[in-house]
Amino acid sequence: MTDRLTQLQICLDQLLDMFHASLTYVDQNHDVIPLHPSDPKQKDPDYDPPSEKVFTDNLNELTSDIILKTKQILTIIDTLPGIGVSEKEQMEKISQLQKELEVTELEKKEAILKKDRLQQWVDELIIMISQGIADTRN
Repeated sequence: MTDRLTQLQICLDQLLDMFHASLTYVDQNHDVIPLHPSDPKQKDPDYDPPSEKVFTDNLNELTSDIILKTKQILTIIDTLPGIGVSEKEQMEKISQLQKELEVTELEKKEAILKKDRLQQWVDELIIMISQGIADTRN
């Protein structure tokens, strides 16, 4: 699972890709529209745009996707820590977490020392047993 900032960055990248895809779709599939109402509509024999209904349906789908992605981004932003919290409260939280980290680091060091002592005791015990077995075989 990625952290929220990474999720936010991924969603923003996806949103930009969606914008680009939407603009590309409109650019490549729109129907030709005359500049002036009196101008005749140009025809390109190599270009066959989709029907107005298909074009509109596709635009609606692209728009819905962009709206959903935007809502997802807003949801991620709302869950970021610090939203609605003052700078002083954030600094107090950081200080509290720093103290908890120091306590945890001390507990970790103590646990490592205890593990090393137990490992040394087990090693000595194995050596004593091995020597006892070796002595009984001689």
